[in-house]
Amino acid sequence: MMKPVDIKIAWQGQSDCGSCSIRNSALFAELNEEDFSKIHAPIDDLKYEANSLIYSQNDSASHLFTLREGYIKLLHLNPDGSTRIVRVVTPGDLFGMEALLGDLYSHSATALTNIRLCRIPKNIISTLGEESPRLHRQIVKKWGEALSQSESWFSEINTGRIEVRLARFFLKLAKPSGNSAVAPLFKREDMGLMMDVKFETISRALASMSEQGLISNVSRLTVQVPSIDALRAFSERGL
Repeated sequence: MMKPVDIKIAWQGQSDCGSCSIRNSALFAELNEEDFSKIHAPIDDLKYEANSLIYSQNDSASHLFTLREGYIKLLHLNPDGSTRIVRVVTPGDLFGMEALLGDLYSHSATALTNIRLCRIPKNIISTLGEESPRLHRQIVKKWGEALSQSESWFSEINTGRIEVRLARFFLKLAKPSGNSAVAPLFKREDMGLMMDVKFETISRALASMSEQGLISNVSRLTVQVPSIDALRAFSERGL
């Protein structure tokens, strides 16, 4: 169940963008010290527990966000009442960008795991975007990456056998260590929404992949990938 979190509880202080550990992959990667001196509104450093609701679809859009740790799902509610996960946000990604185009968020954002993020007032982006070509380039780049991710998401994990889709999913999110890796594993219900299948189908597919040696040590939160090469070859056979 999603749980709204009081922003005072989530607040960890103001972000120090200049020394941020993911600065090179985040929104302000190209900004210099002069650019940072033009930031006058606070950029908040926030923490949320898994399943916490960050914002809802059609909420007033006054901020953009950069994810620093963990994973977030962007969920779209359709007119018929059905829901669909349209994107998984990973560390360094920007989300809530529709705040720059209108007054409402077009999706809900919910923490899949414990997360840490930066909340950026959109007036900062509007002001700096006018004064800094570097920030404008970075916004365009991040928006393009988000669009590419969304398109890739649908094309790669919504076609083919479910085992092949899971293989592509793990390859996207895995953290390699040599030729092995660890990939996050979310609630079966969430993964079913991502891939448009029932959660029982996800459980059966995970068991099948484990039997084939493609994954191992399946827990509630993670899965081991013994060989990235073997998993990639398996995923490509489904193309």
